[in-house]
Amino acid sequence: MLKDALGSYRGTLYELNRLIRRDKGNAMVWYDRANLRHGIGDHTGAVADYTRALEIGLRKREELLALGNRAMALSEIGRYEEALMDCSGIIDANPQNRGLMKAALLRRAEMYGRMGRNKEASRDVLAAEQLTIRKRR
Repeated sequence: MLKDALGSYRGTLYELNRLIRRDKGNAMVWYDRANLRHGIGDHTGAVADYTRALEIGLRKREELLALGNRAMALSEIGRYEEALMDCSGIIDANPQNRGLMKAALLRRAEMYGRMGRNKEASRDVLAAEQLTIRKRR
């Protein structure tokens, strides 16, 4: 396996399965396998692995990224309400990273839109735009 620029281990599905069998309590291996599964289109498997990684416990940064990634996977399989809750989890954590906050607001706006909740979607789009405006100043 190789270590990527962000410090995460990446490997084949076989390698990650082997690591999980060896240490079921390693949240980062579950997280890496979730990312791999998401990348190959196994959204249901990715959701399960992100959920397991979150249950075990990740560092705050990875926790927020896992919530965002799980929201994307959930939306791919039509589970919009759950995706919306994950986006709200990021927003409620009020991360200092404006890019992460903006992405969570826009993703949540997309979920609201898919659910026909246009007022809430518009509110989140406006909040994301405000972040961009404040960043430029």
